[in-house]
Amino acid sequence: MTQETLVNVFWERVKTNPERPAILHKVAGSYRPVIWREQGRVVELVAAGLLSFGVKAGDKLSILSHSRPQWSWADLAILSCGAVTVPIYPTLGVPEVEYLVRHSDSVGIFVESDRQLLKLLSCDSLPENLRFAVLMEGEPPVSPPSSPLRIIKWEDLLKDGEVYLPSHPHELEKRIEAVKPEDLASIVYTSGTTGVPKGAMILHRNIYAVCQAMSLLVGFHPDDLALSFLPLSHVFERIGGQFLAIYEGLVAAYAESIDAVAQNMMEVRPTIMNGVPRFFEKVYNRVQAEVRNMPQAQQYLIRWALALGKRAARHRENSRNGVHDIVRKIYRAELRVAERLVYSRIRRRFGGRVRFMVSGAAPLSSEVQLFFELIGIPILEGYGLTETTAPISCNTPGGNKRSTVGRPLPGVEVKLAEDGEIMVRGPNVFAGYYKNEEATRDAFRDGWFLTGDIGEVDEEGFLKIKDRKKDIIITANGKHVAPQYLENLFAGDGLISHILVYGDRRKYITALVTLSPDGLESFARSNSISYSSLDELVHHPLVLREVEGIVSRKNQRLATYEQIRKFLVLDHEFSVERNELTPTLKVKRKVITERYRKLLDSLYEAEDIEVEDGSKN
Repeated sequence: MTQETLVNVFWERVKTNPERPAILHKVAGSYRPVIWREQGRVVELVAAGLLSFGVKAGDKLSILSHSRPQWSWADLAILSCGAVTVPIYPTLGVPEVEYLVRHSDSVGIFVESDRQLLKLLSCDSLPENLRFAVLMEGEPPVSPPSSPLRIIKWEDLLKDGEVYLPSHPHELEKRIEAVKPEDLASIVYTSGTTGVPKGAMILHRNIYAVCQAMSLLVGFHPDDLALSFLPLSHVFERIGGQFLAIYEGLVAAYAESIDAVAQNMMEVRPTIMNGVPRFFEKVYNRVQAEVRNMPQAQQYLIRWALALGKRAARHRENSRNGVHDIVRKIYRAELRVAERLVYSRIRRRFGGRVRFMVSGAAPLSSEVQLFFELIGIPILEGYGLTETTAPISCNTPGGNKRSTVGRPLPGVEVKLAEDGEIMVRGPNVFAGYYKNEEATRDAFRDGWFLTGDIGEVDEEGFLKIKDRKKDIIITANGKHVAPQYLENLFAGDGLISHILVYGDRRKYITALVTLSPDGLESFARSNSISYSSLDELVHHPLVLREVEGIVSRKNQRLATYEQIRKFLVLDHEFSVERNELTPTLKVKRKVITERYRKLLDSLYEAEDIEVEDGSKN
């Protein structure tokens, strides 16, 4: 059996490592291992059940669910049938779900619960191609609507597969063997930060090439255990979590939810994890808030240890020769004390075994990254898009450079256009957008994929991301301002959760600010502020003065034309539910700008506001 697709790699794992644990998941309050043989049997039954429904090679099937073992099993079963997986974020509303199911021509869909099923049944009209829905947990409606849609429980699908296999003993095996590297594996829809989602067509060879490259770069250990808590609907976790674990034969543990990650880390004690910057920022802010509430002696000890680590880090970065000897001689004894009394104790909160964590999907604050580096848990920042099957570049345990997204993966070529746009060519690049030839043509130039991101490459070959090309602000004075750079300065601040920078064709830069509930409560305790609600606290004069001070301090690091002159504090955070954040917590700049345009424009004098055609209001 040739191992040129992850389908074949998976079944080879089942065959050669049948008794080794493949995944861990919570059952009746404790983590239970599922060995490769058991996992293979479930996938086999699901795939056979799909075949009994008449699923053909090339058919599209959607998955509408939070991350869980059934998500992965459904995905592997779909791919084993030679069919195509269409992930759908479980946070999307009815119109978005209907659009994706219809546009993708899905013939079937796996739904997590009756709540997700209701989204489907609430559609104005079900897509004509959609024939069945598999309910992972719960019961179908007692009186389903009069439609040709067949609703079946997960357990019943397995039973159908069990009946199908004996009467068709070789059909699934033939389907698996027929899967080729050039076949379409998945249609993954972009997050829609810039408009209508587009379906990126990802081939089996794209997935395999990324797993192969990451394996060469990172150097996994046989006993590595990955904790998965990001949505499998996103290409980052699906490729860098699920498929990479299969490729390497690692154990993958599923977190119960994002809120339970801290507890789950203590239970499974992972060695590697994927995360998004917002997750790392929240952990960092929580640690900082706890430190502020400790007795003065403990605060002093922790701050001494972190300051010591920063000095040692500066020596490592600034000294070219004999760096390790210098650090060892100057700081050896003190670092040993800091490790025993501070660093190791913080690491225990992550289970005590984490070797490294990987960050993607958005820029990571250098301050937050340095903190984790100091305590002995390096964060490897990478960069990629849905269209590049996740990573284009990534830092490694042996070559981790803050404020960069690493060097390109083996086999991946990167070059910069005249305007600084990052262009990519390699085996990880997708095959085009589903049913959108115009968008596909626009995405390529002379065989190079245009990422839409502005970047630069330093003297050591490390890639740096400056901003999205379409997001660059050009002020009324013709100055170019990168909003992500400004916004990222505030990442890791305990009080501010999000900031959105505004000012295209305006005389100066303004911003919308949202505050963190945890940060607000911590600030209120530290300043003895009494309040009856967070809404009241948001507008407290001391809070507004603190935000003003934070903005003022950040402005000192900026050129005059980049500085935030005015801002407004909103009484709520941006959210996925209000369509202001993507499922990976990236700001939907276009949505927010349109929604709050009147507020933003109120920060300018009437004569400073230019309308779309360039005239004055």
